[in-house]
Amino acid sequence: MPLCSVVMSVYNGEVYLKEAIDSILQQSYDNFEFIIIDDASSDGSLEIILSYKDSRIVLIQNEKNLFLAASLNKGIRIAKGKYIVRMDADDISMKDRLLKQVSFMESNPQVGISGTCSEIIGHGSGFGNYSQDDQTIKFKLLHECHLLHPTLILRKELIFENNLFYNEEYRKNQDYELFVRAIDITEFANLPDRLIKYRQTEDNVKREVHNQKENVLILQKKLFHKIGIEVTDHKLHLYKLINKQEYPQSKEFLIESCEFLQLLVYSNNEKRFFTTEKFEAYINNLFENVCRNVKGTGLIPFKFYLKSNISHFGYYKVKLLVILFLKGILVNK
Repeated sequence: MPLCSVVMSVYNGEVYLKEAIDSILQQSYDNFEFIIIDDASSDGSLEIILSYKDSRIVLIQNEKNLFLAASLNKGIRIAKGKYIVRMDADDISMKDRLLKQVSFMESNPQVGISGTCSEIIGHGSGFGNYSQDDQTIKFKLLHECHLLHPTLILRKELIFENNLFYNEEYRKNQDYELFVRAIDITEFANLPDRLIKYRQTEDNVKREVHNQKENVLILQKKLFHKIGIEVTDHKLHLYKLINKQEYPQSKEFLIESCEFLQLLVYSNNEKRFFTTEKFEAYINNLFENVCRNVKGTGLIPFKFYLKSNISHFGYYKVKLLVILFLKGILVNK
């Protein structure tokens, strides 16, 4: 009985498919099955899969194109492993990926869903770095996803007991939707290791931008609802700017940002959805950055920070108050 089941869906992926399959079959860890779903490809993908004579490969052939969520669900339902490991047909897993991810999950039974950092290849280059702490990953879901889908390892028991199968109504962002449902059920984590080469293409970059205008906003509104706040698209955009430190230089932005951040802390203290102390520290950092960096606002940042119920007390707060006061005086002059 394999300890983990690697699940990969393929649709017309012949260009990079062999690299992806080889990277799994050549893993240093070998107690796995490799479930590959051919989603009615019209290119040479199926022929490439059939060319392998490895007993660890389990092939599912869809008679018609079912799209990613439905295909992955088919794979998960027949999986024999304790863990479900995600893989995409155009990415490359590092040799020790399965070994490190399975070892981590075996040592951390409280974690139900975990990912890794990545190296970006293809359209652009660089590294995808993700938060390792459960609460920080969950805080960041309010404005962006901090678990990379093709790096995931999930406990199969968690999926079946909580009906955490992919929502087949979602053609994109199926992972984000699943995380929103799982956020108060289990702990999340990321390994700091770059265990996958994530292929970024011009097309998927464009799709990510487009999808931000669609169901991602709906999912973010659901998350804010969990902490007792009903938000507009405008407020979601405001919160995203705050987190990305892209500050319009205006008094209106400063005031609106400070008021919204204080509302977040107040609402979470009432609902206790996130760990209150950690969430307050996270929001306080955002609050301080806004006060420090929005220019041309005189003493308004000083007054907000002085009266705020989220800014930390002690030496550091006094030091920042002095800085904000002096900046305010200089601006007024």
